[in-house]
Amino acid sequence: MKTIMKLFSLLFITSVIFYSCNDKDLDVVNNSDGYSEGGLVRNDNVLVNYVIGSDATYSFSMLIYQGAIKTTSIDIMKSFTTASGVTSNEILLKNVPVTSTDTGSFTFTTTYAELIQGLEINGQPLPDSDSDLAIADFWTLRYVANTSEGKSNANGTISKLAVSTRLAGFYTVNASTYLHPTAGDLGNFNGVQRVIESVANEPDFATYLATDIAAWVDDSNFYYFYVSNIADADGTFPITIPKEYKGAVQLIWGADEIALCQTGDLPEMPCTNYAKLNDDGHDELFLNYGYIRSSGTRKFYEYDIKN
Repeated sequence: MKTIMKLFSLLFITSVIFYSCNDKDLDVVNNSDGYSEGGLVRNDNVLVNYVIGSDATYSFSMLIYQGAIKTTSIDIMKSFTTASGVTSNEILLKNVPVTSTDTGSFTFTTTYAELIQGLEINGQPLPDSDSDLAIADFWTLRYVANTSEGKSNANGTISKLAVSTRLAGFYTVNASTYLHPTAGDLGNFNGVQRVIESVANEPDFATYLATDIAAWVDDSNFYYFYVSNIADADGTFPITIPKEYKGAVQLIWGADEIALCQTGDLPEMPCTNYAKLNDDGHDELFLNYGYIRSSGTRKFYEYDIKN
C-alpha cells in the first residue's frame, strides 16, 4: 500500500533544497481546443480517505475538457478491494450528465449506502455498517466519459476511496526545524507535503505510518506512530513514536536507529508529540523525531496541518 500511496503523493510533493555537504542526509493536459477525440477528464481527487463511523458524504471533483467533440455524461464505475487483496464485481455507481459544452469543473457526491449497493465479495454483499470494514480496504471509482459521437472513453482515470481512521491523509508542514550535529541549524522544511497512512485501529489507539521524514522523499524513510484514542485535559491526543514496531527497531535511511524525545535522544527539541482535531477537518500533528548516526544525531520538529 505504501508504494501506491507514494505514487499518489508525488502529485502533491513540493521540492525543498537543503544545504549540502558530504553526508547524504544533507542532500536533500493537452489544450482542450486541440483535443479531437473527446472525453478528456482531469481527476482532482486521486485519493480520498473514507473515515469509518463519520457518516459523511464524499465529494469528488474533476475538470472536463470540451473540444470539438463534447462530453455529454460521465459513468462512474465502482468496485471494492479488501485489505487482503480480494476484489468485488465492478458496476455502475451513477451516471452524471455534463450539461455545459464549455471546459469546466464537474463534481459529484456519494455515500456509504450508494457505495456498497450491488457489490459483492465472494458472493456476499458488503456489510450494512462501515464498522465492519477493515483499515486498508478501498473502493476504486473509474470514470468513463460518454461523448456526443456516441463513444465512451475511460482514459485510465480513477479515484481511490481508502478506508482509514480520521488522521490519515495529506498534510502540509507549516513549521519545522532541522538540527544537524556538525552543521548546526539547517533551517526549516516548511511547505513539504506529508502523507500519513492509516494502518490499524485498536481500542486505545490508532496506528499510522508517516511515509517520509523531514524534506526527503525516499523509500527507506518512514516510521510508525500511535495516536491515543483518549484525549488529554486540554483536548489534544497524545502521540507515541515507538523505538520498535512489531519487534524490530525503526530505522531511517534503512540503517539509522530512530531518535525519540521520550528516550532523551532529542534534548534540544520541545518533545511535543500530539494531535489536535479541528471541526473544519484541518487536523494538526506536532511531531519530534530524528535518527542516530555515529557522527551524531539528526533532530527534527514539524507542525503539520491536514490539507
